[in-house]
Amino acid sequence: MRVDQPISALGAEGSGSDPLPYARRTRARSGPAWVRRLIGIVITLGIFLWISRPIFINWNHFKSHVWLLSWGRFFLASAMFAGFLFVFRSLCWRRILLGFGHRLPIAPATRIWSSSELARYLPGVIWQVVGRAYLARPYGVSGSVCSTSQILELVLFLLANVLVALSCLLWDGTKHLHGVARGWMFCAMALVPVLFLLLHPKVFYGLVNRVMCRIGKPAVVRKLGFGILAGLLAWTVLGLVWQSLAIWVLTARPLGLQFTKWWVVAGAYSLAWCAGFLAVWAPGGIGVRELVFVTAMRFVLPPAVRQHFDDPKALLGFLAFLSVLLRLWATAGELLLAGLAYGFDLKGAMGTAGAAKRRE
Repeated sequence: MRVDQPISALGAEGSGSDPLPYARRTRARSGPAWVRRLIGIVITLGIFLWISRPIFINWNHFKSHVWLLSWGRFFLASAMFAGFLFVFRSLCWRRILLGFGHRLPIAPATRIWSSSELARYLPGVIWQVVGRAYLARPYGVSGSVCSTSQILELVLFLLANVLVALSCLLWDGTKHLHGVARGWMFCAMALVPVLFLLLHPKVFYGLVNRVMCRIGKPAVVRKLGFGILAGLLAWTVLGLVWQSLAIWVLTARPLGLQFTKWWVVAGAYSLAWCAGFLAVWAPGGIGVRELVFVTAMRFVLPPAVRQHFDDPKALLGFLAFLSVLLRLWATAGELLLAGLAYGFDLKGAMGTAGAAKRRE
């Protein structure tokens, strides 16, 4: 997922053209994409080797903490994350589409959103954008409108993560964070004014319509006002608090982290998500998100939590293990939501005649 990438796909489907040939034309113009992909794979593998090494080396020193993990808590936290994705993300995108004049039924909107989110793990970031536009077409949503709504959704979610990360880590983080996490912390601080400026209707729609003009597509006429966008931003921040509680449910027992310190995992995970989002070479932010989470948690955990581990290397190994576990937790939540969405909208998923006629 990238803020700047959907813009290039605004015309993927607008006049009924097939998005798949469009994706092939985009790759043909982009030059030796396989070289960039290979570099990204090498970087990602290098990061995972760095993360995996302390897990294997220090396993005997922290395995007792691993046994404190509960399958019940894992499934509860995954269900909480699936609820977060539904209430605070897919419905947020549906509300943005409503502002553009398209009222999608809840089940199809959730199915389309969850399918496109899972597509970000495929090689080539274009599939997340093209996939959502393709699935939304039967409901009367043009590719240009779909991509514009997706950009707006991603900008809102990125800004919400930045605000949560800074709110939780700013006072402590600037003093204790080091290395990669500190660099991403300053990057997040620099993003705040840029993202707020980009969300201003005059700036956002001015940029979008300029792109529309250049690619020969009609301008976006219906617009969401700043008040609605501010409300959606506040709603998303509230959702990230819920997401953080799910992470705390999963990690509190093995870490010995009190509920009053839930903001530690909230700030570290939001900062890690921002890093993974902006790492253009890593599909789904794989590797980068884990790296930043480990380095952030290593420095902001309370001293009482660090005392539960024999030595700093054991703590590092366990945090690396948790970063991988959180990737599995997030994937489980995404698959759970997608499965439910397809179950409730089976006719739409199968392309049954008339299933997409519920347009309001």
